[in-house]
Amino acid sequence: MRKVILRWKTSSLRGSKEISSILEICERIEILGHLSITDKGVTQLAEVKLKEGKKIEELNDLENFEVIEIHEENEDGVLVSLFCNHNLAVTAIELSNIHIHPPYGISEKEGMEMRISGLSNSVRRFIQLIRIVLPPDNISVQTFQKENNDNVWKTILTERQVEVLSHAIRKGFYSMDRNVTLKQLADEMQMARSTYGEHIRRAEVEIMNKIFNDLS
Repeated sequence: MRKVILRWKTSSLRGSKEISSILEICERIEILGHLSITDKGVTQLAEVKLKEGKKIEELNDLENFEVIEIHEENEDGVLVSLFCNHNLAVTAIELSNIHIHPPYGISEKEGMEMRISGLSNSVRRFIQLIRIVLPPDNISVQTFQKENNDNVWKTILTERQVEVLSHAIRKGFYSMDRNVTLKQLADEMQMARSTYGEHIRRAEVEIMNKIFNDLS
């Protein structure tokens, strides 16, 4: 089994007409989770930070995106359900035995980073296709081993997931007699409750999957 981290510079992303159009509307889009997947595309839970003067509805003018529902809006951005049928998403859907790990996203400042894992042959095919659709600037390949690895959690969880999970643990969120709420934790980190909760949930899923694989 392999895990791959794909990275694109902002200058490379602007070579894609669709993604370049996104960056004209948004400072960043962060995909927090996949709500549903069909053969036509994927509905994503996304947090969108708009550029000044731009409106979330402008994403509907793009060929491969549609805003399905607006959930909430605050200083962090707009939380929406976003349908995507971009070639990058469709390519991932068409291949079996791979998993794309949220959160991931597009940022005007930082470019894009995507983490995938799966069986070696499936990952290899995905990379071959991605080089045609949107060639990455950097590809980092890691092979999972059964034996213990001190750094394994750093390859499974994103920095943001580790940060949020560590904060929740320190504040007693996982104590048997916890007296702190998700809303309180989110406020302390100046995040929307839904965003904080999604980071927590995704981290828990990755941890449980790792434990299950180790026990299998």
